Amino acid sequence: MSFNESFNPSASSPSPEGAEAQYSASLTGNRGESPEEVLKHRKQDFRTLWRARRRELDPADRGRQSADLTSTILDWYLPRAQHRRVAAVLSYGAEPDTGPLLAALHGAGVEVLVPITEPGRQLSWTAWHPGVDVARSSVAPIDEPVGARLGVETMETVDLVLVPAQAVDTRGFRLGQGGGYYDRFLAALYRQRSASSTSSVSGTDAAPAPDAGPAPSAVPVTVAMVFRQELMTRGQVPTSEFDEPVDGAVTADGFTWFRQV
Repeated sequence: MSFNESFNPSASSPSPEGAEAQYSASLTGNRGESPEEVLKHRKQDFRTLWRARRRELDPADRGRQSADLTSTILDWYLPRAQHRRVAAVLSYGAEPDTGPLLAALHGAGVEVLVPITEPGRQLSWTAWHPGVDVARSSVAPIDEPVGARLGVETMETVDLVLVPAQAVDTRGFRLGQGGGYYDRFLAALYRQRSASSTSSVSGTDAAPAPDAGPAPSAVPVTVAMVFRQELMTRGQVPTSEFDEPVDGAVTADGFTWFRQV
C-alpha cells in the first residue's frame, strides 16, 4: 500500500518548545503542582474542549464530512488493497459516522474487523457484517458484535487500521477517550510490525526501490479518522511516554501522513 507520494517529512517533527506547544498550553493552562499533575489536567481539559467542539458541530456539516470521509477512504484504499482486510470502529454519538463506510467495504468484498473491549483495557477484534448480532460488553457500557475474538496477531494480514480520535496533531499523536485501550493496542501492533520488518529483511541485501511504498511487513497502516477541524495543524496534543502515534490522519479533505513505515 503506497503512500509515499503523500508523505511530508517536514510536517512530522514540529518543535516541542515552539509556538505550537505554547498555543496548546494556552488552550488549557497548567494546573497542578507536579509535571505529572499538570499533564493529567491538560489531557482532561483538552478532552473536555474537543468533546464540546465536536458536539457543537452543525449536524448537516457532520453528515457532509462523514460522507466525504467515506468516499475519501474508499477511493484511497480499494485500489491499494493487498489483503482486503480493514480494522475500523463502530461509531457512536458525535463521532464521524462509520456505518456507510463499513457497509461499503463489506459490499466490496473487504473483511471488516471491529474492536472488542477486554479486561485490563485491552482490545480484541471480531468480524463485522451488516446485521451482525451484538451483545453488551462485559467491561464497557456499549454493545459489541458477537463472534470469534482475534488477537493482535490477526493484524499481520490487515491493510488499514482506522483509529478513533477526538483530535490528532502533526506528530501523529491523538486524543482518545482516556481509557488507554488504543495506546496499548498500538504499542503491541508496532512491536509486531517491527519484528515482522526485521524478519523480512533478514538474509537479503536487496535495497528497496524508491517510492515503492511500505514493504508487506509494514502492514497495517494506522490512520486516525477525524473531522477536518480536529486535525491540529497549529497545536499539539499533550502526551506522555505511554501514548502511541498513528502513521497518518484522514479528514473530509484527504489523507495527511506523519511518518513513513
